[in-house]
Amino acid sequence: MTTEALHARLRHFVRTFQAVEAAMVELIVQIVSADPEYVATLTAELEFTAKTRALDVIYTRFAQMHHISPESPEPKLHKLAVRIQKLAIRRNDLVHSFYALLTTVDGTFALARQPTKLKPSEGRRTQDGEDILPERLEQEMMEMRKILGELEGFRLSVIDVQYPAQ
Repeated sequence: MTTEALHARLRHFVRTFQAVEAAMVELIVQIVSADPEYVATLTAELEFTAKTRALDVIYTRFAQMHHISPESPEPKLHKLAVRIQKLAIRRNDLVHSFYALLTTVDGTFALARQPTKLKPSEGRRTQDGEDILPERLEQEMMEMRKILGELEGFRLSVIDVQYPAQ
């Protein structure tokens, strides 16, 4: 894999993360049956963590109202929300870092990531760097694709509840 391909994978990771965020907003729009512009306006002001928590609460209410699940939070979406939060942490780590090219002993190109977050009071970075091999990025992309599929599944199930087949 070339260095350009590694950087392209990082860009693809960020773009796919944006698709996850858009899918979350689409699910909220579907649940609340509102003008998408209203929801987009409200959610645009929320940081990602708040959007995820809001979706979790909104879906729980929907599931209770429509007798999908009496539990709070609704377990399936809540588990997905936890995975999405982990993804958000990873996205922030990747975006807020510096990178250098690394060549492994077998000649494979990888990226050496150094975080940009500092703890001035302690005179150090808040986390150690890491070496990112192409396989790791591919695993993370697979997880994002799974999350996108699951979000779409929730959206379709909401549509089924809102518009039951006759």
